[in-house]
Amino acid sequence: MRLHALLTDATGLPPKHFARIERLRAVLVADPGRWAAVVARTGYYDQSHPAAEFRRLMGVPSAAFSAGRHPVATRCTG
Repeated sequence: MRLHALLTDATGLPPKHFARIERLRAVLVADPGRWAAVVARTGYYDQSHPAAEFRRLMGVPSAAFSAGRHPVATRCTG
C-alpha cells in the first residue's frame, strides 16, 4: 500500500495506469519495422492490443495521431 501511495503522490496516477502509459511509451519509441517483436517484448499478448490501448489512453486511433489529428489536451485521471 505504501508504494501505491508514493507513486500516486509523485505522478498523480495510480500504479496500474502509470504502468499502462509506460508500456505504451516503450512501443512508441521502438523500431516500427519490428512490430511483432516490439509488441511481444513489451508484454502485449497480440498486435491489436497496443492499438486498442493507444486509442483508450490517447483518445484517438494511432493512425489519426500519426496524421496530426491529436486529441484535445485534458488532465490525466486514474
